Amino acid sequence: MLNYLLIAALLLAPIVIVVWLRERHLSARTNALRSVLDHADALENELQECRARLREIPALVSQLPPSISLSAHATLTAEPEVQAALHDLLQHRLWLRQYGADASLDELRTAAAALVRSRDKLASQLERLGEVRQELESAGAEMDPSPH
Repeated sequence: MLNYLLIAALLLAPIVIVVWLRERHLSARTNALRSVLDHADALENELQECRARLREIPALVSQLPPSISLSAHATLTAEPEVQAALHDLLQHRLWLRQYGADASLDELRTAAAALVRSRDKLASQLERLGEVRQELESAGAEMDPSPH
């Protein structure tokens, strides 16, 4: 009887190992796909925030004399970059819709890494926009003759 149990265990062991490895791979793939989607959503939100901040700057610049506002206009050239990044994000989403279900784990990890790089790059632009906004508000406050 013990021999039959031992033989059954030896025959079932490879099946259990194969099922476990497959589940592990599917879980990693699901996590990678979820990561891509989460990063894409976060990037989209950050791009919309960047666009909103860019659109606030002209009002601040219009209150300044031309000599000061010239340096601020350089920041406004970021709008086409934001538009291009939104286009790239749309391309990522379309790729996911078409190929996400069949994409390999490496492809999904590469896509997630690309989105992380885009988010990192955008974070520095958002930081710079915040600095420019503070500089413009400060310059505007210095020019405002009314007492505070």
